[in-house]
Amino acid sequence: MQALIIRHLTGEASAEEEKQLSAWIAQSQDNEHHYRDLRKAFELSNRYYTNRSDQDPDINIDKEWNHFVNQINEKPTADTPVRMLIPDQSPGRWLRVAAALALLVASGFVINYFIFGSRVHHQTTGNTLSITLNDGSEVLLNRNSELWYSTRFGSKTRTVNLKGEAFFEVVRDPDRPFIVHVNDVDIEVLGTSFNVQGYDEKGVDVIVETGVVKFSAPAVNKEVKLTAGQRGVYIKEQQQLISISNEDRNFLSWKTRKIIFIENDLRTVVAALNKAYNANIVITANIPASCVVTVTFDHQSLEAVLNVLKSTLNLTYRITGNQIEITLAGC
Repeated sequence: MQALIIRHLTGEASAEEEKQLSAWIAQSQDNEHHYRDLRKAFELSNRYYTNRSDQDPDINIDKEWNHFVNQINEKPTADTPVRMLIPDQSPGRWLRVAAALALLVASGFVINYFIFGSRVHHQTTGNTLSITLNDGSEVLLNRNSELWYSTRFGSKTRTVNLKGEAFFEVVRDPDRPFIVHVNDVDIEVLGTSFNVQGYDEKGVDVIVETGVVKFSAPAVNKEVKLTAGQRGVYIKEQQQLISISNEDRNFLSWKTRKIIFIENDLRTVVAALNKAYNANIVITANIPASCVVTVTFDHQSLEAVLNVLKSTLNLTYRITGNQIEITLAGC
C-alpha cells in the first residue's frame, strides 16, 4: 500500500489503483491516518526540494539527497541509499520522485521528523517499555503499543496519546490535569495510578489502582468518575460508558508478572497466561467445569508455570512453533 500511495501522490496511479487506494483508506481510521501522514511527508519533502531547486537551478541531486539527510540529523552511512534519482530531467519530475524516495527509503525517520518532529513517539512490539515523562510521571508501555506527546509536554499542559495498553503513575499537579487520549475517549487525572487498554477502536478499558479518574467519551457526551478498585469500560458500537467493580485481580500481571488464581477455571487461567506472557496457548480438549486452579505464580517462567499445571491438573499439551495446545486434562 505504501508503494501505491507513492504512485498516487506522484500522479502515476492508474484509475483501478486509485479505486483500490480509496477503498483501503475507507476501511479504517488507522489507514486514513497513515495515508495522511505519508501525504504530509510528501508535501513537506517536496517543498524542501522545491526551495533548494529555486536557490540553485543546477542542483546536484545526489549531493542534495545527502544534504537532506543531514538536515534531519541523520548522517548518511554506507547503508544509506544514495543514487541518481531519475533518468530524465523534466521540470518538477525529480522533485516528486525525490519526495517519493524520501517516503519509501527514509520513512523511518523522515516521517518522524516532519510529522512527529514536534512530538515524542514511543512504540513497542514484543517488549514492554518504561518511560519517564518531563513532569516525573511514569508510564509502562505494554507490548504492541504506542505513546506519543508534544515535546512541550509539561510546560503548560500534560496530554498524551495512547494506542494499545499502558500503566500510568501520574505525579499530582492540580494546576495541570494529566489527560490520556485513546481512541474516542479521554482519561483525566490530577495525580493517580491506573491501567488503560485500547488496542482497537471497539472500546477502551480503564482500571484505577489509586486515586480518582474522570473517564469521558466526548462523542457520546458521557462521562463517569472512577475510584480505586473500579473499572471503566467504553463500548463504541453500543455507545456505552459504564463503571463497575474490578474483579480481575490479574489485570496488571503483564507488568508485575505475578498471577493469582483462586478456584479459576482452566480457560480463565489460559487467558491470563496468554496476556501475562504474550503466549499463544489454546485448548482443544473438553475441559470439565470441575477443572479449577488455586495457585500463585510470581516471576516464574512460562515453562515453570506449565509444569505446575501439568502436574496439578494432569494436563497433556504439545508445542508447535509458538503455539501451545492443551489436548487433555485429567482433572
